[in-house]
Amino acid sequence: MDPGCGSGTFLCNAVHILKKRLLDEGKQPSDVLDVILDDVVGVDVNALAVIIARANYVVALGDLLQLGKRIIIPIYVADSVRIPRVTETLTEKGMISVYEFRVEVENNKGKPKFYAIQIPKSAATQKMVLTAVVDSFKAAISSYRARKNRKEAFEVFARSCSVELSEDELSVLNVMLNTVLTLVDKGLDAIWVFMLSNIYAPLTLVQSKFDMVVGNPPWIAMRYIENRNYQDFLKQRVLAYELLDSEQVHLFTHMEMATLFFCNSIDLYLEENGMIAFVMPRSVLTGALHHVKFKQFGKPKTKLVKIFDFEDVSPLFNVPSCVLIAVEGEATSYPVMARRYAGKLDEKNIRLSSAIRQLSASDYMYEPPKIPTGRSWYHDKVREGATLVPRSLWFIDFDVHETLGVDTSRPLVKTSMDVLRGAKEPWRDIELRGNIEADFIYATLLGGDVVPFGFSKIRPVVLPVEARTTGYRLIDVNVLRNRGFVDTADWLEKAQKLWEERRTEKARSRFPRILGRLDYNGLLSIQDPSKTYVVLYNASGTNLVSCVIKNAQLPQFRILKARIEPKGFIADAKTWFYETNNEKEAYFICAVLNSNVVNSAVKPLQTRGLFGERDIHRRPFMMPIPRFEEKNATHLELAEISIKCSIKIAPLQFKRKSIGGKRKEAMQVITKEIERIDELTSELLCL
Repeated sequence: MDPGCGSGTFLCNAVHILKKRLLDEGKQPSDVLDVILDDVVGVDVNALAVIIARANYVVALGDLLQLGKRIIIPIYVADSVRIPRVTETLTEKGMISVYEFRVEVENNKGKPKFYAIQIPKSAATQKMVLTAVVDSFKAAISSYRARKNRKEAFEVFARSCSVELSEDELSVLNVMLNTVLTLVDKGLDAIWVFMLSNIYAPLTLVQSKFDMVVGNPPWIAMRYIENRNYQDFLKQRVLAYELLDSEQVHLFTHMEMATLFFCNSIDLYLEENGMIAFVMPRSVLTGALHHVKFKQFGKPKTKLVKIFDFEDVSPLFNVPSCVLIAVEGEATSYPVMARRYAGKLDEKNIRLSSAIRQLSASDYMYEPPKIPTGRSWYHDKVREGATLVPRSLWFIDFDVHETLGVDTSRPLVKTSMDVLRGAKEPWRDIELRGNIEADFIYATLLGGDVVPFGFSKIRPVVLPVEARTTGYRLIDVNVLRNRGFVDTADWLEKAQKLWEERRTEKARSRFPRILGRLDYNGLLSIQDPSKTYVVLYNASGTNLVSCVIKNAQLPQFRILKARIEPKGFIADAKTWFYETNNEKEAYFICAVLNSNVVNSAVKPLQTRGLFGERDIHRRPFMMPIPRFEEKNATHLELAEISIKCSIKIAPLQFKRKSIGGKRKEAMQVITKEIERIDELTSELLCL
């Protein structure tokens, strides 16, 4: 079975393999056809994909179709994760068991009316019988739509239903057909498809159980599932399979749908001691925190027996991939045998026989990365920067007249060209232009701007905020106008209009005002302007880098011969930060974060993308980095070296354009200092 079959690639291969094997064993073609139709089954939630999969399945059957048998292709439109709730009951006469599903429909007065849809349990739990009933209903309803003749519709159903049914079962189905025709009369023409295919087909497959489940489940992070009700359902299933515990719910949005799909497919469709083989994002093998419990394969209890590792194969998928093969019913123990494939393919989607000739293979024993247990005191103190998005509304360039220069109190600005080049739809073609009061021009850094102990450029941003004692307060249009800040009010008004025109449906309900999006989760307003030092590091990337920002000595923005001093520094979401008034503490942390020791220790815990390691977040502070102590000689030496490194990097004029190139330039300037930092950090952390 493939519970997310798409266009049916795995199913068709299974048909070819099974057909050849059974014919080679001397089985009669008629028996081979019966076995394939009963054993090779697919499901997909996408109706178009199912149509394509059925067509491909027919092609794969080949000459078996020449037997003249009437067949039903066992591929269903259904959600294989969310099994509908139905009630098992008896018919009024108490003759047979039925599954009942209640459909709620509003009457002409807007009040709900319920219709009971019943199907005999014997029909709902047999794949071929259910498919025959559904197809017969389809023919009957098509007839009724054409001529509105109920008698004819019932005759079409009786004539086209090829399976043997008892008188009681036919009676239940006739009542069900009559109810569906009533719904058609009410204009609910498509409801029957949902009821039959999406409700009863999954129940049939759950009853069947399979000795092998294969597939390529959906690779999508939970945060991209927009339907809130469905997201809540998935969260319940994640907790039920113990992929996260109640204290890790904050990691839910990072979860891969693929891991839940894996567990769900074993639980619902795999028979005892059956085998599952899924193509998965390779990130499940990394130290990503949201995948730790998945790799325990505890619920349902499953033994991981082999891994195919395709990280070094290209072109393949947009992110590194692997295949996990596991057996239901036994516990997983590590290490597990893994085979790593490597090589460059001529193109995507080539045949296996050709791919094998272009790839090399080597075996290794896989063990999950060890998750450090001694977290740093700073672990819960570091924070994610503010989500300054859409960037085209906030990031600016100064629009300077060569002769007239710039008014430093209310400079003319426009959307940053650098940001526009990297913008995505629907914000790609946005270019705001206008004057802004200097009171609302702040400085920020993106993750790629940070180099070891410094930064390559500092960026101006327009932010309608004002500093408070220990945070920032966002100011909306009316307040700005009342205070005389007309230019910034105009800018914000234009930003709000663009936001309303281009935001997603999800954002429409969550963030009516653009300022709500700007201060998502309070990540902007919680930043503390009273702190003198901000330790900053990149939120993601191949290598960890850090610098210290001095709030009282921010670099000025140079416009020809004029200077504009930023109102303050705001950390962006592409960085994480720690605020302090202790200079030596700030530089101590910066030194440790820039060490090769911590950088290497973090790598196994990072998620991985097509170009290597990705998310960093709090991972550096999963190491036992101690709280800074004024009297600790090692801490003080690290701080002093860090200050020297920062002084060396500050005047550096970078020649390379790439982020990696600039960071290498910086490291070359401080080679000896880094060697000493590595020695001290290694001793400090016992790494």
